[in-house]
Amino acid sequence: MSMATSRCISSTAALASALTSVLLAQAPTPSTTPRSAEAITAELDALFQPLVAGGLCPGLVVGVLDGDFRCVRGYGQRAADQPTQPTGATLYEIGSNSKVFTGLLLADAVVRGVVRLDDPVQKFLPEDVPLPSHEPDQPILLWHLATHSSGLPRLPDMKGSDPQDPYAHFTVERLHQALPKLRVRRAPGAKYEYSNLGAGLLGHVLARAQGCADYESLLRERLCKPLGLADTVVALTPELQQRLAPPHDADGDPDHLWDLAALAGAGGIRSTVDDLLRFLGAQITPPEPLAAAVRLSQQKHHDGQNGIAMALGWHLARDGATFVHSGQTGGYHSYCAVVPSTRRAVCVLTNSPTGQIDVAGERLVQFLHGMSVAPLAVAPPVALERSVLARYVGSYRMNTLLKFTVTLGERGLSAQLTGQPALRIHPRSATEFAYRAVDASITFELDGETVTALVLHQNGQDVRCERIAAPAAAGK
Repeated sequence: MSMATSRCISSTAALASALTSVLLAQAPTPSTTPRSAEAITAELDALFQPLVAGGLCPGLVVGVLDGDFRCVRGYGQRAADQPTQPTGATLYEIGSNSKVFTGLLLADAVVRGVVRLDDPVQKFLPEDVPLPSHEPDQPILLWHLATHSSGLPRLPDMKGSDPQDPYAHFTVERLHQALPKLRVRRAPGAKYEYSNLGAGLLGHVLARAQGCADYESLLRERLCKPLGLADTVVALTPELQQRLAPPHDADGDPDHLWDLAALAGAGGIRSTVDDLLRFLGAQITPPEPLAAAVRLSQQKHHDGQNGIAMALGWHLARDGATFVHSGQTGGYHSYCAVVPSTRRAVCVLTNSPTGQIDVAGERLVQFLHGMSVAPLAVAPPVALERSVLARYVGSYRMNTLLKFTVTLGERGLSAQLTGQPALRIHPRSATEFAYRAVDASITFELDGETVTALVLHQNGQDVRCERIAAPAAAGK
C-alpha cells in the first residue's frame, strides 16, 4: 500500500472519472435547450465555491460556453498573500491540456501538406538520432504520438531531475541523447498507453519539420495569432508574470513553476480562461484558416481503452460527442471539455494540483445538458488546538518493515511512511485527518486520553498501525 504522491503532467485518475459519468457513458439524448444565465451562475457557485471553502485550492476560474452565452467567474483569491480574486485574465499553467494544442498543430501541418499522419517520426529527426522501433518494419508514426499509442514509455529517463521542476533539464540535446536508448515496448498502434514523452516528442518534431526555433514559435504562428490567443504562451513575459496565479502544492504551500523545456508540447503551455474559451469556441465553430485542421483533429484516430477513444490530442468520451482533457503540474490543475454538437464547453483553471476540479467540471458539463447534479461533498477545514495535534506525534507500526512517523510542524501534522515523503494531513474532526496529496485518510484511536493507534483508510482498505513510541516532549 503506497502513500507516494505522483507529480505528473496529466491527471489520469481524474480523467477516468469523466469516463464513468452518465453523460459520457450511456446518456439519454442531451438537452439542446440552453440554461438561463441565472441558473448557470447559481450552479457554478454550488459546484466550485466548496472547493475553495474546503481549502482544496486558494482560488480558481471557470469558463462556460452554452450556445451564444458566455460566462467567466472567479472564486477565492490568487494566493494567501494576494487577496485579489482571480479573473478570466489570470494566468495558469495548463499542464497536459497543452496536448490538445499539439494535436491541432499536427492536424494543421497535415492539412497544409507539410506532413502526413502516417509519416515516420524518424523522418523529422537528425540522421544521427535514431528512434528505436518495436520491429524493423514497424516505425512509430506521427499519429501514434498524438494518440498515446506509440509504445514509448510514459516518461523519459528522469535521472538528475529536480523534484521541484522535474523537466527543466530536458533540453533538445538531452532529448536527442535519450531517444536512441528507448525501448519501444509494443507495436505502435496496438494499445493506448499515456506518454508525456510521446506528446513532447511530437511537439518537437513538428517544430523541426516547419523550421521553427522551438515549440512556442510554432504555437504562436500557427494557432495563437490566428485565434487571437494573446495570453497563451510557454515563456512568461514580465507583464504576464504579473498576472500569473502563484503555484501551490496540494497542501496549500507555495510551489514551483514547471519548465517543460524540449517537451513543452506535452504540458508546457500557460494560458487564461479567456483564451481557453476562445480556443474551445474554435472547436465549436472552426474559423478559417484552421477549419479543416480542427475537423481533422476531432476525428477518432484510435480506439483507446476503457471506452475512451483518441482524436488528435483530445480524449473522445463514450458518448462519441464530448472531447475532454485534464492537466496537472506541480502547482496547477486544468480541465477542458467541449461538445461541438451542442455548442457547449467548459474550462476550469486553478493554482493547486487537485483532481476534484475535474469532477466539478464534469458535473457542470452534465448540468448544461439538462441533467441534475449534486455539488461535491468537501469537508470544511477544522481548526484544532496545537495541544490536540501534539498528542498524535510519534511512531506507529504497520508491519515489521514499515511504520508511520507523525510530526507536528508550523502548519500542522504530517505523516510519513517508511521510505516515502512526509505528507500533510488535515483535520476533519478531533481524531479524523485527510490527505490532500493522495486519496487517503487517517483515524487516530484513543483509550481515554492515550493515543493507541492510527488507522489508514486507502483504496477501500483499513490498515491499523499500533503506536510504538511517543516523543518525550510531544508538545514542543
